[in-house]
Amino acid sequence: MGLFVEQYGLVRWSAVIAFCSAAALVVARLARVRPVGCDGPRADRESDAAHLVMCLVMVGMLVFPTAVDAHAMRGVLTAMVVVYTLVLGERILRWRNGIGDAGAGTAGAFAYHVLAAAAMLYAMSGPGAHEHGVSGHGGPAPAPLLALAALFALDAVVMLMPGLRRRLPGVFPHPVTTAGAPAVVPHLVMDLGTAYMLVAAAAG
Repeated sequence: MGLFVEQYGLVRWSAVIAFCSAAALVVARLARVRPVGCDGPRADRESDAAHLVMCLVMVGMLVFPTAVDAHAMRGVLTAMVVVYTLVLGERILRWRNGIGDAGAGTAGAFAYHVLAAAAMLYAMSGPGAHEHGVSGHGGPAPAPLLALAALFALDAVVMLMPGLRRRLPGVFPHPVTTAGAPAVVPHLVMDLGTAYMLVAAAAG
């Protein structure tokens, strides 16, 4: 992955800028305190925090593609998968029991985060990865990585089409389906960035 990322510097640094911009948008959203009793949907602060962590992890992998320690990165990604899965389970229970403002959309938001973190963990897996760092060989087969990349790219295309995006709740729960452009941008960046990293892992 590391050698592929370094080979295409323009794409690499464009992705870094995009992730940093998305992180800044999420931080700004987290900094806003919603008044008690305010009408309208509440911000999903846990999902925003998950987006922020994912953005920071991606930036680290892109800025230091060959220097980052594969063991440490797999540990971070494993912890993220575990935590996100626990939050997803808690949201599903709240939704099924009708507790608070929990719904299919709130569970869908963390299902997305679990998938993104698990996809990156899979990209970092494989025998021999510990010997070669992020750019090592002997990792997962390219076909599943490219299939996952296509899935995230398809999601990005859907996010770019407001009309199609708003029809998704009728098919399956999905985060930011009814949100405006500022809320969609971090999700779109995560889609495209994850797809890029998966392609890099498949090529590297």
